[in-house]
Amino acid sequence: MESISGTIYDKLEEGQKALEQTEWTLARDCFQSVVRQEEIPEAFELLGRAAWWLDDASTALEAREKAYKLYRERGDSRCAARVAIALAYDYHSFRGEYAISNGWSRRAQRLLEDVELSPEHGWVKEWDGNVAIEVEHDPETALRLGSEAVEIAKKLNDFDLEMMGIALEGLAMVCAGHVDAGMQRLDEAATASIAGEISELEVAVNVCCYLITACERVQDYNRAVQWCYNVKKTTSGGTYPLMFFLCQIHYTSVLIWRGDWDEAEELLIEASESLMTTRPAHAAEGMVRRADLYRRRGRFDEAAALLKKAGKKPFRMLGANFQLLAKAALAYDRGQLETAESLAERYLENTPSECRVVLPQGLEILALARVELGELNTASETANELRSIAEFIGTEPLHASACFVEGMLCLGTANYKGACKKFERAVELFEKNENPFQASRARVGLARSLHHLNRKKPALHVLHSALETFNKLGALPEEKRAKTVLKKIKSIPSGQTDGLTPDTFTGREMEILCEMARGKSNPEIASDLFISVRTVERHVSNIYAKLGISGRSARADAITYVHKNGLLKNQNIQSGSPN
Repeated sequence: MESISGTIYDKLEEGQKALEQTEWTLARDCFQSVVRQEEIPEAFELLGRAAWWLDDASTALEAREKAYKLYRERGDSRCAARVAIALAYDYHSFRGEYAISNGWSRRAQRLLEDVELSPEHGWVKEWDGNVAIEVEHDPETALRLGSEAVEIAKKLNDFDLEMMGIALEGLAMVCAGHVDAGMQRLDEAATASIAGEISELEVAVNVCCYLITACERVQDYNRAVQWCYNVKKTTSGGTYPLMFFLCQIHYTSVLIWRGDWDEAEELLIEASESLMTTRPAHAAEGMVRRADLYRRRGRFDEAAALLKKAGKKPFRMLGANFQLLAKAALAYDRGQLETAESLAERYLENTPSECRVVLPQGLEILALARVELGELNTASETANELRSIAEFIGTEPLHASACFVEGMLCLGTANYKGACKKFERAVELFEKNENPFQASRARVGLARSLHHLNRKKPALHVLHSALETFNKLGALPEEKRAKTVLKKIKSIPSGQTDGLTPDTFTGREMEILCEMARGKSNPEIASDLFISVRTVERHVSNIYAKLGISGRSARADAITYVHKNGLLKNQNIQSGSPN
């Protein structure tokens, strides 16, 4: 740097001032002017930074790789390591190429082995901790790395690194289920960011993104609303589009939760399409959220197309597991229950048990699919696991989700009083936390339970309330289900089943009907009765036809008929079974 000419030095200084004032284009032009005259590693490094803010991927990567090479030729391992850390992020963010990203991170670590303790030692740990959370779902490793980054920052008196490490610690704690302790760390780091104590802009915004991500994971949307407002205010204005669009994607989760679906859709389209060509790995998150919103609105084909795209390179690195979860939810809404069950199981298998906060959504889909498949024993085990996590994490929305699943399980076992209590609690908690969609789903379950208890008037009241919300949101699949329940309540007096008697069924049909009521699946019934699964399915079809039932609730309705008419008890007496 000391040997460069005055003209080049002036241009380099002009570019640095432009960076400080967030004038990214001017900064890029200045640094490009410098490197055209002389290959200076510092100028290439700064050019990479300016291009990064402009989402100019090719320039950023080329400039940083050149800076790395020149630093290595100079024998400056620390500066080369710093650039290597930036390249690890670039290949992760721009290209979605995890192997290359990992390679740059490992190079940074190797280069720093013989370097005196420096901020770069902390930043490489922070980056690896970020990967542990985002890609590997390993909060224990992320927590360790965050703590090590904080210790390095304290020794070096590096405030930015300290706050970033504290934020990583907080996110890792939340993901492991230690919500209160984790949120305290995240609130502290985010406050330092908003207060202007953090000097680097990207660090300030990343700290807030960690906090909002944690809020999403545990559905603490009241806290998320407060921070989203501040982060949006900080990143609006067009000078740093990456941070604005990433925050916009996170903000849509709040909008979807609160029922502002039209605004959420507009923001997701804008953000994901803006990031599509430059930051595909981050665009994948927006694509999956958008697909999930389309699913809720009954736009199944559009949702499936987006999820298919999100499952391909270069998007799938960040979106793979959450894309799997969204596919499970889509299959469930389409009535493809076996597929939904299989996809939810795969999602849970791919998620380490230590990362508790991302398990509930998969457990909910799995439990609901099993209830509707009549696999009541395994559904009960899944519901218990969901309840255990909800109790451990302690947030009200997770308690509400657990209550909803338990209500559906009670419906499947004809425990209508228990179902009423569970659905009423779910409605109360979802309403308290301002989620009209989930509250209305719980109301439909409550209406079904009330109807079975011969309380037709209150059943119709809560059902009409749910229908009004679904119509307002444009939640067509749930509106259709609610209308089916409404038709059933209006057309069939409570406590009756179209005058059917047990004699309506053949002996084998009655046997299968009772096995269904015991919570056995079709394959289990086939195994117990020494017949094929196809034969069981044919008998089940005949049972549904005689009962005049169809659709996703048909199995639950058939089980309800068994319990209402005491058929299970009668069969046990006839067979001589004490049970």
